[in-house]
Amino acid sequence: MTLFTAETRRLQSLSVLRVFAVKSFAMGVRMSFTTDPGASRIRKSCSICHSTSQYSFCSVIDRVRNAPDEQWRISRCRQCGFGWTEPLLSESEISGYYPATYFGELEQRIEQYLSGTLQRSRSWRGETEKVGLVETYVSGGRLLDVGCGDAKFLWALNPDRWQRVGVEPSSATAELVKRRIAGIELHAGDIFNPALPPGSFDVITFWHVLEHLPDPEQALIRAGSLLRHDGMIFISLPGIDSLQASLFRRNWYGFDDVPRHLCHHSRDSLNLLLDRCGFDIKRHLMFSRRINFHALKHSLLNWSTDLWAGRILYYALKPLLFGIQFFERITGRYGIRTVIAQKRI
Repeated sequence: MTLFTAETRRLQSLSVLRVFAVKSFAMGVRMSFTTDPGASRIRKSCSICHSTSQYSFCSVIDRVRNAPDEQWRISRCRQCGFGWTEPLLSESEISGYYPATYFGELEQRIEQYLSGTLQRSRSWRGETEKVGLVETYVSGGRLLDVGCGDAKFLWALNPDRWQRVGVEPSSATAELVKRRIAGIELHAGDIFNPALPPGSFDVITFWHVLEHLPDPEQALIRAGSLLRHDGMIFISLPGIDSLQASLFRRNWYGFDDVPRHLCHHSRDSLNLLLDRCGFDIKRHLMFSRRINFHALKHSLLNWSTDLWAGRILYYALKPLLFGIQFFERITGRYGIRTVIAQKRI
């Protein structure tokens, strides 16, 4: 049973206020787009390779907030394959598109973790898979998880091997986790928090975070300064050059989180960006296969529901997804791409 503390009640009050603010602010942003999008809302050149040759990949809706009346355009560079969401939003505007329930029930997850029930759940497997991948390259040390949310990945790391550090934009979330989970160093804010010492980390992870950042290049440059001379970086995100993105377009699961997903990387755009930020790429891989297949399933479900207002085609065609995932693996066009890179010495 969840323990309702004074902290819990305070966070619930903050959530209520945030819902009101989100609705009011989002309404104002939508009205401003309708009346005058403005030139500043459109990107004239690719921020990765600076090419001016681009095209409209598709238009999508915000499925997380269930806002079918809002249309967002995904533009894509013809040169490096990088994609971005338009109209462009400022940092202050994008915060209005994160609903109060975006990260789920934190207090409940903490109780499940402390009681041991979370560790027996299917969702915990995703965290242990990440740990296994990181420890394939680095056996232990000091690790920073950027945009750690509830810090569940940090919970899964062995404290005997790792000094566990996270940064999370929500100060209320960081405060609650620090109070309830021992041995984790959490900082409110982002990767530019001055409390993070340069050259002090062996590993930095971006688990489905880079696509949310308004300036991923500056974030990666900062990550390089925080890493030790041979430090490793792990980045996981949806791949816009994937087979499933090409097949499902507006119904692709990787677009469900638009407009919170500000950018959409291809293999080539990631390679260019990481090289420019001082990293040598070690490997691209489909990670994890389970999450990749999850993205395929939900893409097919979105398509079936959108087309037929039901799940008939979804169940009929679902067996074909195993073949699609196989072709994704052999072609390297992964729906969920993870890249591993090392700081250039």
